[in-house]
Amino acid sequence: MWGATLRTTALVCSAALLGACAQHYGNRVAATSDSFRAGNVDAAIAAQDKAYEGVAPEDRDLLYFLERGELMRMRPGSLQASTDAWLAATDKVKGWEDESRDKLAKSAGDLGALLLSESLSRYDGQDYEKVLLSTRLAQNQLMAGRWDDARVEIRRMYEREALIASLRDKEVQALKDEAEKKGGKSAEVQLKEIKGYPVEIFDDPAVTGLRNAYQSAASHYLAGFVFEALGEPSLATAGYRQAIELRPDIPMLQKGLEGVAAGKRVPAGKTDVLFIIETGSMPARDSVKITLPLPIGAGVKLLTTSYPVIRPARDNFVPASLTVGDSTVPAAQVTSLDAMARRALKDQMPAMVARSMVRMAVSGAAQEALQRNGGAFGSLMSLAVGVGGAINENADTRQWRTLPANISLARAVVPSGTVPVSFGAGPGSLRQEVKVDGTYAVVVLRPLGSQLTALVSQPGSGLVAAAPSAPEPSRRVAHRPAKVTAKSVSKAQ
Repeated sequence: MWGATLRTTALVCSAALLGACAQHYGNRVAATSDSFRAGNVDAAIAAQDKAYEGVAPEDRDLLYFLERGELMRMRPGSLQASTDAWLAATDKVKGWEDESRDKLAKSAGDLGALLLSESLSRYDGQDYEKVLLSTRLAQNQLMAGRWDDARVEIRRMYEREALIASLRDKEVQALKDEAEKKGGKSAEVQLKEIKGYPVEIFDDPAVTGLRNAYQSAASHYLAGFVFEALGEPSLATAGYRQAIELRPDIPMLQKGLEGVAAGKRVPAGKTDVLFIIETGSMPARDSVKITLPLPIGAGVKLLTTSYPVIRPARDNFVPASLTVGDSTVPAAQVTSLDAMARRALKDQMPAMVARSMVRMAVSGAAQEALQRNGGAFGSLMSLAVGVGGAINENADTRQWRTLPANISLARAVVPSGTVPVSFGAGPGSLRQEVKVDGTYAVVVLRPLGSQLTALVSQPGSGLVAAAPSAPEPSRRVAHRPAKVTAKSVSKAQ
């Protein structure tokens, strides 16, 4: 009996320590994210280097490479370093993909049991982060003029979305079956009954209006634009339609589809530009402690657990328009990563609640058994279990922090060459000159502090040619009637 009790104690303490490893990500990257938001990219990079000092490159986690890619992307001349970091992140995500395919092969019962026993020792990325990784790699390839490589990343994005959809559908059913098997309420119902948790963060229309936590209209519109530029109208149509289905309330998205249907061609000397405006910063994941009454043995014990919480971003500025040259171009917010993060958390809460109930039940039973049977030594061991639970008071706060909170799109056909671009941001306006070449171009705009960073795609091979120049109107020459002479008349006769 003592052996079983001690094994349970060890299990509880080990789980607590594993959770503790994941708790303090916000503190670890605070200096990095603060410097980045202020526009001091070099200081942000130095802060990240310090945070991972002593960790061998091969031992660095997924978040290191996600953040590194974003930091390097915003530093002039470091585009390839950004791409390399995100390719390293992709390798780590591929490991998750392989494990996910294994999960899909499991029975619902086995998968449900696995979900209730998973620890938090490794971070595999939120679903929207994994999909957005492919989108941002596609953008980097465009900035390097490698449009075909961008196409590869977009196809990878589609494959990743399909895998996530299959996995999450099976997980939801597995958790539901597991709850019914144990004769308990669903975790979703339990969450609503947990007093003290701010469930209102999930009731925001920006969250409830999302189809899921991983597909974004911005990513799919970019896919349509790239396929259109590469002369693949059927794939372009599919990309634009998916964007419209995700955000049917945005008229601008419809215009892209209409252009493909009409066989639109870019005039010679002009460039069709997709502007991607990234504003705000992702809000942090915080931890909220909840005390719950649980029936243990013959009585009820008050046990404390914690859950992550994401409060809406405060810097939620999005531009309504851009000034491009002398023209005003309307802009539309099509993706809120802030809302997607909260939707992802909402989808994760059923499994989190179920796991916390299991942990608390095990912890409570261990404490009661130790106190009842162990005398003074048992009281000490019971205290150890309580300390183990205290270590795990904070929830997992890991999240890709250098992402923007909002993504807006604007599109315009402009004269090829250098053009000034500006938009209002708070009390002032931000301005940058960009040089666009080729028939199609993508310009990513991101304000950091008082600076506006612009990333511009380079023309690549395979882009659709511009429409032929209209021929100049022919000049009509007036012919005077021939002069009739007696000599000409005689010849005619």
